[in-house]
Amino acid sequence: MRFLETGYKKRELALGRRIFLKALGAGIAAPLAFRMSNLALAEPSSAPVRLFIYFVPHGMPMEYAEPYGSGADFLKGSTVLSPLAPFGKYINVCRGLGINGFNNHEAVSGVLTGVKDGAGVDSVDHTIAQALGVEAYNLGANPYPRNQDGTGFDKNSYLIQHGGVWVRPTEDPAAAAAAMLGAVGGGQQGGGSGPEADEAAFRNEALGLTERQLERMQRSLSGLTKEQNKLAVHLESVRSIKAAADRPVMNGCSSKPALPALDALAGKSVFEQENLRRVVDAHLEVAANAMVCGTARVVTMQNLWVNCDLPMDFTDGPGSASPYHGATSHSREPPGRMEFATVQSWFFARLAEKLLTLLDQPDPLDPGNTVLHNSLIYVCSEIGDGADHNSNVHDVYLGSQIVHSYLPAILIGNAGGRIASRGVVDVDTDHVNMLATLGDAMGVSINKFGAQSAQPIQELKS
Repeated sequence: MRFLETGYKKRELALGRRIFLKALGAGIAAPLAFRMSNLALAEPSSAPVRLFIYFVPHGMPMEYAEPYGSGADFLKGSTVLSPLAPFGKYINVCRGLGINGFNNHEAVSGVLTGVKDGAGVDSVDHTIAQALGVEAYNLGANPYPRNQDGTGFDKNSYLIQHGGVWVRPTEDPAAAAAAMLGAVGGGQQGGGSGPEADEAAFRNEALGLTERQLERMQRSLSGLTKEQNKLAVHLESVRSIKAAADRPVMNGCSSKPALPALDALAGKSVFEQENLRRVVDAHLEVAANAMVCGTARVVTMQNLWVNCDLPMDFTDGPGSASPYHGATSHSREPPGRMEFATVQSWFFARLAEKLLTLLDQPDPLDPGNTVLHNSLIYVCSEIGDGADHNSNVHDVYLGSQIVHSYLPAILIGNAGGRIASRGVVDVDTDHVNMLATLGDAMGVSINKFGAQSAQPIQELKS
């Protein structure tokens, strides 16, 4: 056995030397040629899947979300969800999701923990991050001073629990950028070392090769089956990136990305409501770039808090002067509900422009697919309809009109192929099964939340 292993290693070394010499013969510089010889001996790794959870309070008026159309443009006619229409090929709108056993805004504590008051259970982002050995980042757009008590961000507003402790989100996007993108441009790239980082570094260097050099190198590998299955995959990835040069492709995190939305927030208070648009945009921009770079794999963003009653007429906001929690979300009349639909749609517009657009580009760690394909975005809320404050599946009576209500639950992205995009999906199940689905999509098995059993929703799996 020892002889066989030694013989195998000798053949591997000979193969590496052969690739190194072929690369030099193609006019490729020695450092990059050496990296090519290493990659020829290693299987291309699968790209890491990223998870982004986007919380918007107060639910939505379902009569302004539905009815949905068909095909890739099925969201075009939706007042609330139309900003997501360009990404229809990645989307599942899940109908019939409900929380059983507790209702109203206090249900926020169970949205990600799966249990009432989060008793003894960490939120799913923490559970997944712990299993993967990565950090779970928690961002918040909450224009409410930390030193002010009363009806603002209180015990009924916490969404995230890590290690048994409720965590208030990071409200300053500059602090979020330092945490999630601090290593980019210096030190480890792409979130660490190992095969994925090595592949990313290779692709960064290889982008400088001419098309002729790439052609010569690939042609020189044509008679070598083993190399064709390994190094050729990486070379083809480089060609894919170069072919997509007209798109805003991140260069494998070799340098810090531009963050114009964050720059626009410089010198401004993140707790001033007038700056809410800037804070939301900056958080999404930072998160998107960290996901592209691979320096953040699990991120949650909380927009406002459950009893937030601020008017939404700030600069570049939804344009609603009515109090967000009371007059707007509680309305039973068509004008008020339409106004609320417009407000909620604004949050989806920000998500689409500042996160989804950036993720819909070749993945630096897997250029054959987009970052959005290799990600899963989960949009959630603590209630279904603000008029009845229901967290379960429930019919809302609006005079002669009956609106079927359930928890808003939208999945965007394919989690690297683990989640199929099927448009509108009737799941008709408890929300803990959605949390189990998030874990399953990230490669983490979760079968219980507290005393309640859970399993992935099969209709959403590929």
